[in-house]
This record gives sequence, C-alpha cells and structure tokens, in this order.
Amino acid sequence: MVGQTVSHYKILEKLGEGGMGVVYRAHDTKLDRDVALKFLPPYQASDTVEKERFFHEARAASALNHPNVTTIHEIDEYNGQVFITMEMVEGKTLKQLVKTEALSVKKALEIAIQICDGLAAAAEKGIVHRDIKSDNIIQTSKGQVKIMDFGLAKIKGASKLTKTGSTVGTAAYMSPEQASGEEVDHRSDIFSFGVVLYELLTGKLPFKGDHPASLAYAIINDEPQPLARFNDKVSAELQRIVVKALAKDREERYQSVNDMGADLRRERKNWEYAKSTTVPKAEAAPRPKRGLLKVLIPTSAVALLAFLFFLFNPFKVEVSHNQTAAASQNALAVMYFENIPDPEDKDHTGEMLTNLLITALSQASGLEVVSRQRLYDIQEEMGKADAKKITPSLASKIAQRAGVRTMLLGTVLQSQPKLAITSQLIDVSTGKILSSHRLSGYSADQMFSMVDSLALLVRNGLNVSSSPAAEAKSVAEATTNSPEAYRSYLEGIELNKKFYTAEAKAAFNRAIELDSNFAMAYFQLSNLSLDLSDNLTRNGALRKAWQLRDNVAENERLRIEAAYANRIDNNLAKSAELLEKLLQKYPHEQDAYGGLASAYENLQAYEKSLKTRLRAVESDSLDKTSWNSLAYRYAWFNQRKPAFEAIDRYLKLAPAEPNPYDSKGDLYYIFGELDSALYWYQKAVSFRMDFASIEKLGNLALLRGDYAGAQADFRQFGSTPDKFQKAAAEADLLLIPLHQGKLKQLEKQLQDKLALDLAQKFRQEIINDYAALRMTALETGDYAAALKYAQKASAEAKKDPNNKYYGRGGLALAWLKAGNPQTAYKILDEFKRDVVGKVSLGELNYNLAAGFLEYERGNYAAAVEKFEKAVNNLWPNRAPLYEHAVSLLKTGRLEEAVSELKRLCWWVIDTDNFNLSSRPWALTSVKAHYWLGVAYEQQGNKAQAREEYEKFLEIWKEADFNSPELADAKIRLAKLKQTASK
Repeated sequence: MVGQTVSHYKILEKLGEGGMGVVYRAHDTKLDRDVALKFLPPYQASDTVEKERFFHEARAASALNHPNVTTIHEIDEYNGQVFITMEMVEGKTLKQLVKTEALSVKKALEIAIQICDGLAAAAEKGIVHRDIKSDNIIQTSKGQVKIMDFGLAKIKGASKLTKTGSTVGTAAYMSPEQASGEEVDHRSDIFSFGVVLYELLTGKLPFKGDHPASLAYAIINDEPQPLARFNDKVSAELQRIVVKALAKDREERYQSVNDMGADLRRERKNWEYAKSTTVPKAEAAPRPKRGLLKVLIPTSAVALLAFLFFLFNPFKVEVSHNQTAAASQNALAVMYFENIPDPEDKDHTGEMLTNLLITALSQASGLEVVSRQRLYDIQEEMGKADAKKITPSLASKIAQRAGVRTMLLGTVLQSQPKLAITSQLIDVSTGKILSSHRLSGYSADQMFSMVDSLALLVRNGLNVSSSPAAEAKSVAEATTNSPEAYRSYLEGIELNKKFYTAEAKAAFNRAIELDSNFAMAYFQLSNLSLDLSDNLTRNGALRKAWQLRDNVAENERLRIEAAYANRIDNNLAKSAELLEKLLQKYPHEQDAYGGLASAYENLQAYEKSLKTRLRAVESDSLDKTSWNSLAYRYAWFNQRKPAFEAIDRYLKLAPAEPNPYDSKGDLYYIFGELDSALYWYQKAVSFRMDFASIEKLGNLALLRGDYAGAQADFRQFGSTPDKFQKAAAEADLLLIPLHQGKLKQLEKQLQDKLALDLAQKFRQEIINDYAALRMTALETGDYAAALKYAQKASAEAKKDPNNKYYGRGGLALAWLKAGNPQTAYKILDEFKRDVVGKVSLGELNYNLAAGFLEYERGNYAAAVEKFEKAVNNLWPNRAPLYEHAVSLLKTGRLEEAVSELKRLCWWVIDTDNFNLSSRPWALTSVKAHYWLGVAYEQQGNKAQAREEYEKFLEIWKEADFNSPELADAKIRLAKLKQTASK
C-alpha cells in the first residue's frame, strides 16, 4: 500500500504488523501532519466478529485522552478498508530500550510512573488493555511514555469478544487469570505491568518457557527470581512493589494502579533523597517531610539471637537502672525505633512506636519532648535522611543538634506473632545509659498498651511525672486504638507535607474509615487545601474534630480549638490567643506558628504576622514549611532579597520535592518576571506531571494565546483520581473561551458543567458555576438571567452555616443591574451588618462589594474611595483590581491607572489569600488592553494606544457577543490609523 492515498492520507511506509492489524506511517494532507494508520487485514475485514473487535478497539481507545496514551483521531472505512487514524509517536519501544541499554533504577521508575498514569486513566474509564507488554509501550526522545495498541481493550460489561479458553496477546506478559482463560479485570493489567517493570529493572522476563503451555505453567505456578540477583541497585522496597504486582492471586495484588503509582512515586523520592548531596548546616531550610525511610539495614548475628530469644519469651517487662536522671528542665529526643525483623519498616511498626511514644511522653509535666519531625530535619541535614538504623554515634549528634539532655534509643526485636522491643535512656553529654527497658509478649493490637507501659518506664527513669490524673490519657485515648488507622494517618501527614493533597486526603479518609472517632485524622482532613476540597466538607471535619477534642493531647486540643474559633466561630482574636497559649507551653509546635501568623494576617496585623513567621524559623531553622511561608510574605511586601534567600533555604532542604520549585516560580511571578516563573514551574512539573504547577503553566499559556498548550496543561492537571482536582481542571478549561471572548459558547459549556456538578453534588463547584453564569450574563447584558444565577449561587452558598458572605455582594450587584437599586442597597446594608467587625476580613469584603456597586452606577470617585479602603491595608504586591484600575482612569488618575492596568494584563495566578476582583482574570487581562489604550490616548501616547487596541482586537477577533469595549476599540483604532496616515 506504500505510495497509495486512502481518503486524505498518503501512505508513506509500513511500520509493523500484528494479529489485530497492519500499521503504516501516513501523511494527513488536510492537516499537514504525519499520522499512524492501522488497517484491519483484508482476510479479517470480511469476518464480522474480527471487524467488530477492531471497531471495539477504536471505541475503547478513543475514550482515552491522556498524555501517556496514544491518541485516536478517527476510525473510518475507505473502499472496504477499515482503519484507525492515530497520533504518530516517534521513539523506542521499551523492548528496544532494554535491549540497547541497562536502565538506571531512577529512569526505570520515571518510565513506570508514567505507565501507571496511563493505565489509571484507562481503568477510570472501565477499560482493560489486556495486552500490556514492552513492545506496546514507547518512549519518545523527550522521555514521554505512551501506551499503544489498545487492541485487546475491553469495556466492563461489554460482550465477550474472545472465545472461552483462547489466549490472546504475548504469552510472557499474561496474568495467571489470562493464562487460565478466566475473566480478567484491571488487575490483569497490573500483573502485566509488573512483568514490564521487572524487565525494565533487570533486562530479563520473570517467567520462562519453551512453548506457550510451559510458559503458562510458569506464570501460574513459579515465583520469579529476586530482582537483586540481576540488579544490585534495586532496593528491598522496590522488590516488594514488583512482588505485589506479580502476586498470583489477584486479591493479593495491587487493587488499584493508583496505589501502585503512589508506592512508585514514594520510592522515586526515596531514591532521589539517597542520591542527593548532603545539605550544609548553614543552608538549612523548611521542614522536610517525614519520609517512609526506605534503606535496607543488615541484621547482625547478635540481633538475630536477641530476636530468637524474644520469640519464645513470655509476656514481661524488665527494667534495669544504671543511674537516676534528675533534672527539672528535661528535654528528651526519642530516636527512630530500629526494626530488626523488617529493616525497611514496611509496616511502619518502628515509625508508629516512635510517634506514639512521643505523644505519650508529651503529656509528662516538666518534660519537653522534641518532635519527630524536628529530629528528622536534623537527620536529613546531616545527610542521613533515609537512615532507619540510628547508631549511638549518630543519635548523639542528632540529640546535641536538637539541644536535648537525654535521648531514647529503641529497637523492635520482634513484630510477629508478638511484639518485643528494647529501649535505652542515654545521657547525651556523657553517653552513659541511665536506664534500659525490655517489653515483650504484646500482640500487634496491644501496641498502644505497650507504648503506655514504656512511657511510664521512661518517665520513671527521668524522675518526671505525668499530667494530673484528670488530664492524663492513654496513648490510644490520645490517638486511636487502631494500628491500621494510625498507619494511614502517618502516611497522610507525610503526603500533605509534600503538598500531595489528593493522596493525603485519601489517607486521612482511610484512617477515619478504620476509626470513626480519630479526632486528629478529622482535624488534618479539615486543614487540606481548599483548592481540592469542598469548604462545607472541610468545616464538617473540623466540627467532628472539635466534638472529639477531649480525646487528644493538650497541644493537639489547643490546635483544634484555635481552628474552630477561627473558621466556625469567626473569632480570630480568640484563635490567636489560643495559639499563643499553645506556643508558650509548646514552643516547638511548628504548625501553630503558621496558624497564628495566618490569624494575624486576617486581622491585618501584618507586623505581628511577619514576626510570628520569623519566630517559626528561629524555633526550627530546618522547618521547610516555615521558610516557604516566610518567603511569600517577604515577596508580598516587595522585599526581593530576603524572599529569595528564604525560598532557597527551602529548596536546599527539599531538593527532591516539587513544591519548592513551584514556590520559587511564584516568587518570580509576584515580581513580574514571567519567563523565570515559567522555568521554575516547569522544573516542578518534572517531578510530577499533575502537580499544581501544571495549572499555572496552563494559565501562562492561555495568557500567551497558546490555547492548545493551555488545554493540554489543564487536562494534565485533571489527570488525577481526585474528583475535586478533576473538577477544578474542567473549570480551568472554560477559561479558554472566556479569554477568547466566546461568551455564548462559554454559557453553553457552563450549563453542561453545572448539570454534571449537580449530579455529582460538588457543592463548591456548583456555587462557582452559578457565579460564572452570573458573570457571563452580566457581561452579555442579560441582567434577568444574571439575577437568577446570583440568587441560586447565594442560596447554595448559604447552606454552609459558616459562610456569612454567601454571595451577597454578587447578588446586590445583580439586583442593581436588573434595575432595582433599592433591593441592591438593602442587601448591602444587611451584608455590612452581618460581617463588619464579626467575620474575618469582613470590612475589606464589604468595601469591595460597596465599591462594585458604585462602579456599576458610574460613581467612580466613590468607587475609588471604597476600593482604597479595602486594598490600602493589604501588602504592596497584592493582586491588581480591575474595577479599581478603571475607576482611577475615569477619575483622571492616569499614572496610577496605567500601573494597575499593566499588572492586570499579566496577573493570572493567585499567589496570596485575597481574590479581589468580581471578574475572572481571563476576562480582565484582555479588557485591560482596551483600557490601557484609552489611558495612553488620554496621555497623548498614540503609538502605544494603537498597540494596545490591536492586542485587544486580536485576542477577541472571534468574540461571539456584542461587547461595547470591542465596538469602541474598533472606532478608536480606525481614528488613530486615519490620523497617522495624514
């Protein structure tokens, strides 16, 4: 067929042939691009079953739109020839790759994570590939991975296209259920992917056979050789991941490819940590997340003997005192419990014991217990981030750096069937053992009782007492009585510290499912980023945490009460008072500094806020979060040098996480350096393709008029299992027609989105949809519709009892535009009564709402007065305000107007807590060009005025509504051109 033309495709060369078709490279003469054409072989085209299989493939694959899956453009039939048109992907198959080079573990992980993302997209659509193999996956020269040939894809519930007992696909990659001719689901793809991952890491296949029958037998019955036999760089954790993917029983396999992807991502981060250089002490930055430290620790013969001894030892507690430690101002560091039977601490027994013991001991009077995070920060600073075996020498260095007098070293000797541990209290300055303890005979479910017993022994060894009996709690009362819930909770803490919000939310929800009275799991869930969560749900979680607040330790109770005072009672002063009380007693409670500083910011007490941020880094110079937050505050106050010094400290402490790169991009963005911001956002995305930076890249692409790029970035942002992030990405896509001035098209798309959000009960998105429809109707002059949508948005927002605003500013504006100023101002007066002096930033928001009404009435001087009351107390590098800029222009303050309008042209990313304008940036950034033209004309700068009008008209060249600015810009530009030609 080479040289022939089929439809509008010219066949250039044959690329390959398989059981399901022949593939050619072709040139699309209509769109001037190369594509891949896959033809059903002629001898099968007449077979209705095979033809249906072929169409089935196309329908299944075309349902996928993901960067890691080849795109299907169309399916067609030409002169009896059935074919699919696909994107042309240049690169090497993974089979070719492993034959030509030995892949590093890091590169194998990067490839595997992309495969996971593609398979997750398929699983979400209910699609099973059924033929995952290294020949069906290609890597481009830029490192992007594409899963090809959904030739055996099957939608759940569709009629079987494969006869019972037939085995289709490459046998070496088949799952046991495929080899047995059983029904398959997405877990079959996970097994096949495990085979591919094994091949990437070793260059070999895990199962071998001389013919299909012997190969099928091996897949069903044999265990693969350990990865380390062929690649000594493979960690035990990576071995565990592959083994789990290759489990014979699908119930023991990963149940979701997202779970496997999460494990692979953690392993990649651990690998990067291990390979990163040691961070010098002078370059300390914000708190690194507590990683699930994954380093294989060899077990000594002595430890093995101790393990065997405790295996048969009955339940008992033994204590021997070498010396009594007496000190009124004790400070104690609890080091990581080394897990001898499980050196990688895969089940987190060591981590759980450490954290639970810190919680238990923190209730002791006169004893300051250093947080586990603080100790991990120091450990990472010393280049020992992944060291799970804390030697006495290393422990002493960590303890000295933490400024403690005593440290506790612990060892898990046995975890199954009974727990057995030892611990030693050691004087840091002399190295003398103050007391030693041995506990054994506790079951895994009795871990909490074991920790209570050990805490009592440690307190006795230090000569300190617990809190009064009325306040003292067992560790189960202060946390949870479920080991599995606590494991999930610790995982959520770690993930949230890395800003992996969707995964953290899933972990906290798992903890709550396992223990519905786990107060701190509810509290952590309530603190997750509002961008990815429903505010009503977050406040519901906070209310539940508050109801259970008597079940937690004192420091945690104060945090819950402070958050409740802030978000539920709207009492910022009380919230700040509680947090100050907390920090007085627990000066190293790092999270409290952030909450206190935010409370001061919302009270517009910025000097106190900045001082609190500085107190945070003084308290713990290795706390990542504190350095990150401090950098933003310096940037908002236009202090460039200290801002970048702070962010570079953060970057030094978290070089293997995406967020510091994203934050540095934000800083450049705040200072108006968009090219540098773009570079750092791209660096962040290189760690994780669905990280928040990809949304910012989409915004910047949209600003440049690169609509295809913006669409691709927004879709990538939405390629996540988290439904809230998906909804946010769908909303982002609607910015494209808005930026283009296609408001009628936008209205239809908004109606479609609203219907979906209503069906799925996405409350915050429903409110946003109605608000966007209100804005669109106002812009197009349909004021009756605007009023209807404003009423619906307000009614929906009012369902949250803590929302004292509930869209009343927008509602008042809609009544005004609908010709009823009396109702508009009545609503405004009620709004003022309910929020000023009573709600966080109430006065600011009232002045904005009042300013918008004056602006729409044409009272520009009054509008300026209200806007300046609102924004003058904010930091200098705040977001620009569209209505303020136009009002400045209308009142003759041209230089100020030009300055604000220039910033409006590029300000597309929210980098602070205040969203000021009543219109979205995708609209105001375009209209700002029109108003800049007007301002330049008034200044007599005709050349620049002409340039701005041309920019405005170019962006809105396909606008589909009657815009007064558009009509006026055309008239003004024509006059300028006419004047210039004379």
